Formats: sequence, C-alpha cells, structure tokens
Amino acid sequence: MSASGAVICRGLLFGIRAGAIPAGICAVLWAAIALAGLSGEPLESTFEKPVAGLVAVLGSLAVGAALGLVTGAVLALAPSRMLGSALVRGLACFVLGTASAAGEVVVMDVSSEGGYGPVIVAVLAMPVVGAVTAARSRSIAAPRLGGGAVVGGSEADTGSGRGTSSGPGRGTGSTPGRGTGSGAGRGTGSGAGRSAGSGSGSVR
Repeated sequence: MSASGAVICRGLLFGIRAGAIPAGICAVLWAAIALAGLSGEPLESTFEKPVAGLVAVLGSLAVGAALGLVTGAVLALAPSRMLGSALVRGLACFVLGTASAAGEVVVMDVSSEGGYGPVIVAVLAMPVVGAVTAARSRSIAAPRLGGGAVVGGSEADTGSGRGTSSGPGRGTGSTPGRGTGSGAGRGTGSGAGRSAGSGSGSVR
C-alpha cells in the first residue's frame, strides 16, 4: 500500500472511532428510554421511536467515517511543506474536524425532531472534535512523514562530517635500509564522511 493510501486508511479508522463515541451514547440512551417505556414510565422522548434511535446511531457513525475520510484525503494529498509544519497541519485539521462535525448537528436535529438539548450538545462538541482531529493529525499523516524527518518541506540530513587521520609508520630490518608505507580508506555512514591515513617510516 502506498503512503497516501495508508494515510487515508488511518484517517478512516480515526473517523470511525470518533463517530463511535456519540453513536454509543445514543445507543445507550435509546436502550434506557426503551426500557423505561416497557416499565410503564414513558419519558416523552423521540428516542422512544426505533427509527429515531437508529438514525442517531447510524448517522453518528456515518458522520465520523466521513470526517475521517476527508481528513485522511487532505493529508494524503497535501504538499510536504504543509505536513512538515505542525501549526499549519494542525490548523487545517482543526477546521476540517469542526466543519465535518456539523453533520452530527444535522443527525441530532433529525433524530430528536428538533429537540434543543441534543442539538445544543452537538454544536458545543464541534470545536472539541476539531481539536481532537488536530491533535491526531500527525498520527494520521505518519506514513507520509516517515521517520519524522520532514522540516520545512524537505527532509533533514541525518549528519555529515569529514575527518582526517595520520599516524607514523614504523619499519624494522636486520640490515640498514629504508621502508615506506601508506594507506587510505573511505567509509560512509548516516552522513557523508571520509577518512584517510598515511604513514611512513625509515630505519637505518
């Protein structure tokens, strides 16, 4: 799978998890109201209708999935400079998360038939969803960020350096003479580097 595809998948997974929270709350509320109705104490809530509860649960999951897909797609297609800047990336995801959470307001309005309580709660939750999306933006975009070496749109060098070394050489012999020796080597690591050594010696 490509890095962009992995980012979209991460975004979708995040969105489903985010949508599961209001969906779970609605499911519990739906079940509680249904049980209260069976006991002969109706709470006069629209969630007494199975259709309304189903709309709230499935609608919340759908809104969460849409939020995740949109966020993942934007991060998958965004320029490297945007991904490299935590401020820009976070701000963009905050706007996306807040705007996408407006879908939850619609779901609550439909399922509660215009009830003020659920709609107000959904409106107040919009910036919270945006903040969570911004906080998770780096995790979602991780496949494109790689090892976290993206800074200002370009990957930072891991290191570079040069070094030289020299050492005296020694030679031995049973008769007077001269001897010389030299050697050179080159090696590479995480950054560009060179080393050279030479030695010479003489005996008389």
